[in-house]
Amino acid sequence: MKFAHIADVHLGFEQYRLPYRAEEFAKAFREAVERSVAEKVGFILIAGDLFHSSRPSPETIKEAIEILELPKKKGIPVFAIEGNHDRTQRKVSAYHLLERLGLLNLIGIREEKVETRYLTSERTRKGWLVKGVFKKGNEVVEIHGMKYMSAAWLEKNPPRDIFQPEGDSILMLHQGVKELVEKMMGKLPESQRDYYELKMADLPRGYLYYALGHIHRAFLTSYDIGKLAYPGSLERWDFGDYEIRYRWNGRSFVPEMGTKKGFYIVEDWEPRFVELEVRPFIDVRIKADENTVREELKRLSNKIPENAFVRIDVRWEKPYDVSELVRLIKARYVYVKTRFEKKLGGKTPKGDVPKPDEYFLPAELRAISLTGGKTVENLEEVVRLFLEEWEERAKAEGVRKIEREPETGKQVGDNNSEGARGNDKPPKDLRKIRKKPGSNLLAWLGGDV
Repeated sequence: MKFAHIADVHLGFEQYRLPYRAEEFAKAFREAVERSVAEKVGFILIAGDLFHSSRPSPETIKEAIEILELPKKKGIPVFAIEGNHDRTQRKVSAYHLLERLGLLNLIGIREEKVETRYLTSERTRKGWLVKGVFKKGNEVVEIHGMKYMSAAWLEKNPPRDIFQPEGDSILMLHQGVKELVEKMMGKLPESQRDYYELKMADLPRGYLYYALGHIHRAFLTSYDIGKLAYPGSLERWDFGDYEIRYRWNGRSFVPEMGTKKGFYIVEDWEPRFVELEVRPFIDVRIKADENTVREELKRLSNKIPENAFVRIDVRWEKPYDVSELVRLIKARYVYVKTRFEKKLGGKTPKGDVPKPDEYFLPAELRAISLTGGKTVENLEEVVRLFLEEWEERAKAEGVRKIEREPETGKQVGDNNSEGARGNDKPPKDLRKIRKKPGSNLLAWLGGDV
């Protein structure tokens, strides 16, 4: 018995609004499928988030069709579940289209009974429990599972009450398990450190393999009589999902290896990780003065590949021009993140911590409540708040708007960095507009991650 376990493909994801990143996510999926076919697997599991969106574009669907044609031509069935990114509450999803084309078999709780060569159905109080069936000679394997469900739903309907293994069986879920997420905490992408909806005790026992998705780091452990595995995402998800992190220890950069990207080939119930070569993400963290940062980044630049995505996380006492730092690193994409510290290496100053309404503007306080420090779902509302706050204070203070070039940050228009035109006076010091100096909302929201 031999099969492939793939998860978190995220077809159509234009990471950082870069269209070519969507092409790279598709390329990684194609390679994973091609290598699975070359390994002559009996079947392929896709444990959720085949698509980045529940409404993938026609181009993305076309890519999925072309790639899934490869196992179909070889007679290799694909079994899949919907993840949190691509699940839908509508009756028909992109998965149903692919199923209709004979490219995959959708398992889980469904409204209708399904009986095909690879699917069978069992009536339950939740609906029809559609299972995958794979036969090879005298061997029969059942694949059970369901799409991503919320923590609230799972609290009332734990998987242990829904699924029972029958013979040699696999359970496929797209969920985070609390105890496992806590074990992986230091290596998880920064956006996934609270991604769990289940506890280990919620999982049914007796399965030979637990094919999980949702967590983007590869992880393998044992559970009851079987193996429990997260293959992780095929491509890197963010800078917390780094290949290498360089940390400054006060004297030099110390490299810290991140996680590999790929999927599992499982033969006779023993998983083997298959690594994919994907775009490197390099995370650089340094706390030093301006001259030290420049000199050390120059030295480090020789170790960074040109095709890498690089984040430079700088802590400073006072702001300075970071555009030069971007030029020092000859990489495909460079992002500089800055964080203010009162005194590098010093202790926290004594005194009372200011109250939020003394430190932040009203618009900032409202933005904090909208974002909650997590993914911003109310971006338009946040932007509107700041625009309205700026208009009101600009009128009150007589300060004119300043537009900046998005890349350089230089002022453009009448009040540019070269000086004002005609009789225009330069704007007042913007620090006077705030109740308290030093407020940095974006740094505050970002935190120390």
